[in-house]
Amino acid sequence: MKVLAPELLYSLLFSFLLTSTSPAQSSPAASNATCKIDKTPPTDTEVAFYRRDFKKAADLAAAGYKADPKDSRSRQLEIDSLIGLGKLDDARKMIDPWTLAEPTNPVAIVTAGELRYAEGDWIESYALMLKALKIDPCLPSAYEGLAGYESLAGYHSTAQKHLALAHQLSPNNDNIRFAWINSLNDAQSTAELASFIHDSKTLDDKRRTNLTTQLNQNTSSLKNRCELSSVTTPVRIPMTPVYGAAGIDHYGLEIAFNGHKRTLQIDTGASGFLLTQSVYAGMGLQKISSSHVWGFGDQEANAIDLFTAASVRIGGVEFKNCNVSVLDNFGVLGGGHIGQAMDTGGGLVGTDIFSRYLVTLDYVKHEIRLEPLPQPPSPAPAPLDALGGDPANDLSSFDRFKAPTMQNWTSIYRRDHLIIMPTVINSSKPTLFVVDTGSFTNMIDTNFAKQVTHTKESTTYSRGLSGMSNLLETGSFTADFAGLRLPVVGMNSQNLSRFNGVHGFLGYPTLQQLVMHIDYRDNLVLFEAPNAHK
Repeated sequence: MKVLAPELLYSLLFSFLLTSTSPAQSSPAASNATCKIDKTPPTDTEVAFYRRDFKKAADLAAAGYKADPKDSRSRQLEIDSLIGLGKLDDARKMIDPWTLAEPTNPVAIVTAGELRYAEGDWIESYALMLKALKIDPCLPSAYEGLAGYESLAGYHSTAQKHLALAHQLSPNNDNIRFAWINSLNDAQSTAELASFIHDSKTLDDKRRTNLTTQLNQNTSSLKNRCELSSVTTPVRIPMTPVYGAAGIDHYGLEIAFNGHKRTLQIDTGASGFLLTQSVYAGMGLQKISSSHVWGFGDQEANAIDLFTAASVRIGGVEFKNCNVSVLDNFGVLGGGHIGQAMDTGGGLVGTDIFSRYLVTLDYVKHEIRLEPLPQPPSPAPAPLDALGGDPANDLSSFDRFKAPTMQNWTSIYRRDHLIIMPTVINSSKPTLFVVDTGSFTNMIDTNFAKQVTHTKESTTYSRGLSGMSNLLETGSFTADFAGLRLPVVGMNSQNLSRFNGVHGFLGYPTLQQLVMHIDYRDNLVLFEAPNAHK
């Protein structure tokens, strides 16, 4: 059954905010005010917050506010630290009385927006940032808040402009500076990250080490862009069934790394190529660095090694110079989502490897199809490859657009490789779900589930990159997404607060019934359910 109205209403509001209030057309600080640059060195509270030592930051901020009840910055940092600790209820108990008592305090309004963002109400968060800027058009944190939403919504160029302005207004704010660095094009971002690591006074040893690893990976990515080297059109890549005890467990792609074939599970919740330690040997991969990755579970992150492959062939498509990750501990599998035992397969392939093309995951015909994306009014600055993709695949200066032929497609959010779907529960409660073909189950956040149905104990557990965790089971409800309705008899649930406003995962049991068309560049999807009557 198709239910268009709730999703269409959400999409219209989504589009209205981003087009009618496009900050690319007008920047309040630039056009209506003369702003003072804040070059104040970071306080001890801010240093603790930048280091993600949220407990220490909350205690220091509480003491600062107690000493001076007019210190809005300390109050903001205390609430933001509670959000960082996942204590959203405690944060709400502080922010609601604050905004009630000081309805025109722009710092209070921004802080309320930060809480709404953490709760998953990203449109309301964006509206609150705009409200704060009407009162104080020189407030850096409000521009940072705008950019956070715009980046998720696919307005990367607009987000970059706002982060540049925020960084200019508050050059010693490391959170803003780091967000600004990540908004730049690949070459600029790598150079600025090197400078940040070198001269930042707030980095502790652990984060400096992690950022140095990221710098090495970014440097490698500049050299190894996984560019198309040959293609046979039309591109139709067959899915390979992978069998378990009860029949077909999932579908994968047969991929040849330097001529050595492996079958990797198709995973919209993962990024790039992730191999098991047991299958990568003898493939002629060149090691670059080591790092860590986390996912579901109650244990620590798992170590991964980063390699490059000179050639990667998938069906009639061949890429050159691609980064490949190898998971050291292959007892578990995740990719930042729910997974399964790694021993049963060769690893994961994230569909974002095709993100410079229009991707169709057809679980009815069991194939992946690649086509050129529609070209925007402003042509790409560099020549396109043989399949019509941008070789650099760098969206830092690009704002999404919707081609005339795609007006019935659904606007989605994207956090890096994760596809985040606006979803309406029980026809009335909007929320956000990740689209994750690598998840063995559908999943909903336990606290959110209690608002729409009931939960009970379950014997089911999940295995992911961070170990195992127990699941609960919900009662019945409906979930509307991309013009489709999913009637849910029961769904697994667990605490998903670490996913910053995402309250669920649409997993393989649902997605393997669909034909999914994905436009990563423009944050658009079109889902079809040919056998929905069943």
